[in-house]
Amino acid sequence: MRWRIGQKFFCLSYCLCCSSPLLSKQTSHRASPHFSLVVNSMAQIILLGTGSAWSGPDRENTFMLVRGESTNVLIDCGGSPTQRLAQVGVKPSEIDHIILTHNHPDHIYGFPLLLMNAWMAGRKTPLHVYGLKATIRSARRMLSALDFRLLPNFMKIKYHVVVPNSVTTLPPIGEFDIAVAPTTHFVPTLALRFTERATGKVFAYSSDTAPSRNVVDIARGANIFLHEATMLDTSSEGHSSAVEAGQEAAAAQVGELVLVHVPPDVRPTKWRAAAKENFHGKVVVAKDFDVIEF
Repeated sequence: MRWRIGQKFFCLSYCLCCSSPLLSKQTSHRASPHFSLVVNSMAQIILLGTGSAWSGPDRENTFMLVRGESTNVLIDCGGSPTQRLAQVGVKPSEIDHIILTHNHPDHIYGFPLLLMNAWMAGRKTPLHVYGLKATIRSARRMLSALDFRLLPNFMKIKYHVVVPNSVTTLPPIGEFDIAVAPTTHFVPTLALRFTERATGKVFAYSSDTAPSRNVVDIARGANIFLHEATMLDTSSEGHSSAVEAGQEAAAAQVGELVLVHVPPDVRPTKWRAAAKENFHGKVVVAKDFDVIEF
């Protein structure tokens, strides 16, 4: 089941975010029939943006929050992260871990603002940031260029440099086991696999990539596979089409395919049909603020 968080919910969720967990069972939402809820599962993927680098009026650049019972993990940090998080009832100071898949602007340019807002909210505990060497270097340079060293009592940032060799396992984060793999993109980039230990449920995320054996390997058997679909049916160096996303999903034998990183002129019916040329499971073209429970 997919939950769409409408604008009417924004004011209520923002006011209650200090005391109420996101999407608690007492809160009413409009339901959409695309995803299946796993009963008693608390893990959620909240799509804060679903657009490509060239975003439009209805889509922010692709980034997302993985929310467990005790852990919040932000995957990439595009757009206006504090505003997007506020719309789903989460404060920047509540983010425990950030995984940056690569150092292209649409994936990291919100990073300094999120950290500044967490500091303004009084965060004291360390923030953990994960990424490839080049990505971590870019993130640190952004903070240096913006004179973050001058902010008094700024919280500690613990950087974790990831060195993937094919599929590589990271130390567990909260209730999640996480693996990463290099993709085929213009710059070094990470694909991700999250497994919720309590249920064994898995979701994988391709990040930016052309068709890649590593991405197929990391997604193999996943319940939900988020794959970029920058184009409809044409090939492009460093990115994938909806047709290619369907091919990757079929090769990985996943349960459901969710298309993200789509262009401003995306036509969901066409993108879905293109992906289903090769993948015969459920296909969804994601929208901003979709919430997937797994």
